[in-house]
Amino acid sequence: MTLELPVIPKPGEVFLAVELTAVENMNVAETLKLLEDMGYNPTLRYRQIPDGRISVYALLRHENVNPEILQNSDYLGEQLDALAEVIQPADAITSPRGISSAKTLAPV
Repeated sequence: MTLELPVIPKPGEVFLAVELTAVENMNVAETLKLLEDMGYNPTLRYRQIPDGRISVYALLRHENVNPEILQNSDYLGEQLDALAEVIQPADAITSPRGISSAKTLAPV
């Protein structure tokens, strides 16, 4: 298992994570406690960007679903909304999803 959070997931792969290093209204310990109180079992992940900086994430969900479902749905929308009510800024919350390109979905 890799501890790196992918920027572009594989088709059908969905992540729900909070960038702990970007949360402004709580410290890391408070954020993790809040996430646990919300019923999550966060695990730590990271992303390293080309300039060498590292962002640390609390991974809340990692699932594999039908890529077609992801194209036209608000998958995990309620959970994203609930997190956005308590975590500031809301863009500290990320949910990358692997959506197939239109070519791969087109009939042959």
